[in-house]
Amino acid sequence: MEGAESSGGLRILRVDECQHGGYDAGMSPRSPDAKRSFGQMLRTAREQKGLSLRGLAKLVKIDYSRLAKIEHGTRPAPELAIVRRLSDVLGLDMAELVVAGGTSREVMENLVWSERLHECAGPAEDPAYRRNRRALVIKNVFWVRVLSREGALCSVSLGSDQLSVLSFSHEDSLGIRIPPDVILIHKGEPDPAVSSVGTILRVSVRKIRTIGQVVHLVLAGNGYELSALHARQAIDRLRIRVGDQVFATIPAAAISTGVSAKEER
Repeated sequence: MEGAESSGGLRILRVDECQHGGYDAGMSPRSPDAKRSFGQMLRTAREQKGLSLRGLAKLVKIDYSRLAKIEHGTRPAPELAIVRRLSDVLGLDMAELVVAGGTSREVMENLVWSERLHECAGPAEDPAYRRNRRALVIKNVFWVRVLSREGALCSVSLGSDQLSVLSFSHEDSLGIRIPPDVILIHKGEPDPAVSSVGTILRVSVRKIRTIGQVVHLVLAGNGYELSALHARQAIDRLRIRVGDQVFATIPAAAISTGVSAKEER
């Protein structure tokens, strides 16, 4: 599949590639009503703001012709980062915009939360962040056993714990990759509603390493270790120390799933 990556014999497929062919955050491009609803919402808000199509396209950094087709309902919604920019410029609630595009509210909550983590979890322009993120992603690759399925939502084993992931594979085992910058740390137990379609894990802080403005945390769970990346300011604010017991929340939509090269053949 185009855009797939390999890691240690594991073919990793991005969630957006596995789930749907169009909307980067989970909207089916085969729904004409969803396309029209999304486009009409954009057009109404744009006209209320007194913006031209070309003006809006320039502000949100999208091709003018693509935006025109989205408004007319002949193209699906763009990737989630652009949807966020549209919501900011037009003063629209992003959750309502995503739901208008045809995504269920439950999935929307998980996807929007995951996207927000990507936006704010780490200073992406920091060279140290870019250098270390790739190496840490490899450490967060696991082979897991599927325990149960409910549609695309799967419960898998991670050590002695269970983890929620999204996968359309029917295999009994999966390869998963957890981006280190989507693991959110809490000192106290978070509200279960915060994780939406995701997982809350009880872990201990084994190591803390400062890399410029980024902090690398090694988290020890029940039979596994996770690497997490956070902005230094956030970790300082939480006053996290080695040995602390903390909670880690991981959104299902942020976890990449894949199959081995053998299974792929």
